[in-house]
Amino acid sequence: MRRMNRNREARLPEWCACGSRPVLRWSGTDSNPGRPFLGCPNYNTVGKKWCGLFLWVDKVLEEDVIACDDRTRHSVDNEEWKMKIA
Repeated sequence: MRRMNRNREARLPEWCACGSRPVLRWSGTDSNPGRPFLGCPNYNTVGKKWCGLFLWVDKVLEEDVIACDDRTRHSVDNEEWKMKIA
């Protein structure tokens, strides 16, 4: 479990390229209503340059679930293999 959290932290940066902390926002578009994303605080701000940081939060969490599921499946396969040998 600890490794999974460390991987998530690596994908969710503490700082964006412009030197600011990313902010959590929710999409207001028709195609992604209410979908959470992490991005540069300068996005869509007059007079400030956007560094390009943008991550869908649910995609990052989904990748963690898939990675965890794959590790669990691998562990179960190993246990079945060990039982067949014994």
